[in-house]
Amino acid sequence: MLDRLSAWSLKERSPAFVTVFTAGSFVMALALRFVADDLLPPGFPYLTFFPAVILTGFICGTRAGTVEALACGLAAWYFFIAPENSFALGSGSLVALLFYAFVVATELFLIALMRRAVRRMRHEADRAAKLAETNTLMFHELQHRVSNNLQVVAALLKLQRRNVADPAAQAALDAASARLDIVARVQRQLHDPARQDMDLAVFLAEMVPDVLATAGPAGKVDLKMETQPLRIRPDQSIPLALVCTELIANAVEHGPDDSGHLHLTVRCAPTQTGEALLEVSDGGPGLPADFDLEQSRSLGLRIARQFAVQLGGQLTMTNRGGQRGTRALLQFPLMAG
Repeated sequence: MLDRLSAWSLKERSPAFVTVFTAGSFVMALALRFVADDLLPPGFPYLTFFPAVILTGFICGTRAGTVEALACGLAAWYFFIAPENSFALGSGSLVALLFYAFVVATELFLIALMRRAVRRMRHEADRAAKLAETNTLMFHELQHRVSNNLQVVAALLKLQRRNVADPAAQAALDAASARLDIVARVQRQLHDPARQDMDLAVFLAEMVPDVLATAGPAGKVDLKMETQPLRIRPDQSIPLALVCTELIANAVEHGPDDSGHLHLTVRCAPTQTGEALLEVSDGGPGLPADFDLEQSRSLGLRIARQFAVQLGGQLTMTNRGGQRGTRALLQFPLMAG
C-alpha cells in the first residue's frame, strides 16, 4: 500500500490534470466549509482547507500545493475570519493568517521532503536492480566459462589417453575425465545465483543416468531410483555428486552379477534425526570378508571417503544382509532451516 502511494505521488501529471484537481479540491473544500459553518464553533476557519492543501501537494506537487494554499487562505480570510465577507486585516485576523501560513508552509515543506526522499529511493532501487542484473549476467557467464573450461580439460585428458599404452594409466585418465565431466554438469546446474537450495532427488534423477551412460555397461543396467524430496545447499551438491559418481563407478566395476548384468539401486531420504541418507547398492558378488573401507587402495573410494568427511558425514560399505550385493551408505547432515 505504501509503495503504491509513493509511486502515485511521483507519477507525472498533465497540466490539465493539475489544474482540474487543484480547482476541484479548492471548490470542494470551500463547499464543505460552508456546510460545516453552522456546526462548528468559532475559531476553525481552515478545518476543510488543510486536507485540500495536503492532497494537492501530495498528488500534484509543491507548486500546485502552494497555489492551493494561497486560494484556500484567501477564501478563509474573506468568508470565515471576522469581519466576515471582507479582507479587513485586524490583529485577530493577522494572527489567524500567520498561523495558517505557518501550518501550510510546514505541510508543503514536509511533503516536498518526502517526495524528494521517495524519488531518491526509487532512483537507488532502479540502480540496485540494474547492478543486480549485471551481476547475474556476470555470474552466469562465469559459471558458463568454468563449466566450459572443465569440459576442455576433460577433453584434453581424453586426447592424452590416446598416446598412453599402459592400461592402468588409461583407466586413471578415463576416471579423471569422467570426474571432470560430472563437475562440469553440476556447475551448469548451479547457474542461478539466487538459488539457495536444491532437491537432491531431482538432482540424482538428472545425474545418475548421465553417469551410467558414461561408465555403465550399455544395455546391461537395471536402474532403480527410490528417492524422497530432500533439500540440500548448493555447496553440498558437488561433493554429493562426486561421492555418488564414485560409488556408482565402483558398482559398475564390481557389482555386475554372473551374467554381467548390473542391478543398481540409488536411494535418498531424510532421517528423523535431522540427517540424510544416500545409498547406492548393487546385486553383485558382494565385498570380500577382509574388506576395510578405511584401508582401501581404490582411488575412487578414497575420493568418496574424503568428500564424505567434507560433508560432515560418514560413509560405510557393507554386504547386503540376506541378499547378494554391496550397500554403500552415506549419512550426512541436512542443511539448516
